[in-house]
Amino acid sequence: MYVRRGIGRVGLRSLAAALLLSTAALAGATAPASAAKPSARPEAPTASDGVNVSVAARASVRGESSFAGNGKVLDPNATAPSGASNTAIGIESIYGPDNRIRISPATSFPARAVVQITRNGAAHCTGWLYGPDIVATAGHCVHSGGSSGSWYSGLAVWPGRDGSSTPYGSCTVRRMHSVTGWTTDGNEEFDYGALKLNCTIGNTTGWFGYWWQSASLAGTSTLINGYPGDKPFGQQWRGDSVSRTVAVSQTNQIFYTNDTIGGMSGSAVYQNRAAGSSFCVGYCSMAIHAYGFPHDAYPHNTYNHATRITEARFNNLQAWKAAA
Repeated sequence: MYVRRGIGRVGLRSLAAALLLSTAALAGATAPASAAKPSARPEAPTASDGVNVSVAARASVRGESSFAGNGKVLDPNATAPSGASNTAIGIESIYGPDNRIRISPATSFPARAVVQITRNGAAHCTGWLYGPDIVATAGHCVHSGGSSGSWYSGLAVWPGRDGSSTPYGSCTVRRMHSVTGWTTDGNEEFDYGALKLNCTIGNTTGWFGYWWQSASLAGTSTLINGYPGDKPFGQQWRGDSVSRTVAVSQTNQIFYTNDTIGGMSGSAVYQNRAAGSSFCVGYCSMAIHAYGFPHDAYPHNTYNHATRITEARFNNLQAWKAAA
C-alpha cells in the first residue's frame, strides 16, 4: 500500500528508461523526440560551461570517508528566498503510513551537509556536499534531459536549511556536471550530476563520503534526507524514522521503500558505516535518489529508486571535485 502525492507536473518519456521533465522549467513544453540510439559512451562527462572534466586515470580507491568539518559560518545573515514548494520536481511515493521525521535544527552532521537546491528562489531539488565546493545531485536537477533538453539556470544551494533559518547562508553555482547518458539520451539509469560552487562551505559543514562496489547492494541499510515539496518551504525531512534496506540491486540503479516526495531528487542514499568498514567510514552515500514509482515495469513500478554509484560514476565524481 502506498500513497502517491502530486507536487507538480512531471513528464516521463521512454528511451531505455523514463525521462523526467521539470514543470518549473518546461511548463507547457512537450517531451522531446527520442534520440536515434543511445550514446556509445553514456558515462562521458558533460558540463554547462563546455569544460568537460574527464577522468585522467582510474581511481585507486573505492571510497572516501566523510569529513566532519568546522570553521567560519558563510554569510549567516543571508535572506531566505521566497517561492512555493510546489515547484519542486520529482515523482513522489509514500509507503503505507507516513513515517517521515523532520530534521530540526539541521545544524548537526550530516544534516548540515544536505542542501536545498533552489531555482530562481523557488524550491527545486536536494543535493549533498561531497567536498568543500561541490554538491552531488540528480541529473534532472541540473539538466532537463535528452538532446532537446537544456541546463538549468538560477540555481543556488542552502546547506542545513531549516525553514526560514539559513545558518550557513547560500552559495551560487559556477558549473554544472552530468554525463551524456542523461544530457543526450535522457536515460534514467544515468541520471546523476554535480554542482561546482562559488564557495567552500563544505569546510564549515563537512561532507558525505561515498563509495562503490561491484557486488550486490541488496539488503544494505539506507537513509535519505531531503527537502520534500509537500512540506513547508525549506524544511528538511528524513524519509523514515528508521533505516530501510535495498530491495533490488541492479548494475546502474538500486530500489527501496524509503519514503520520498518531489523535491528530494538528488538526495544521498546513505548509511553510517562503522570504523573498519571497507572503502568508506562514517556517513557515506552509495547512490543518488532520483525517482519514485509507479512507472514502467518491475521494479520501477514497485519501488522508489536511485542512480547507483558505480566505479565509473565514482571516478566522475572524483574528477568533478578535483577540477578548478
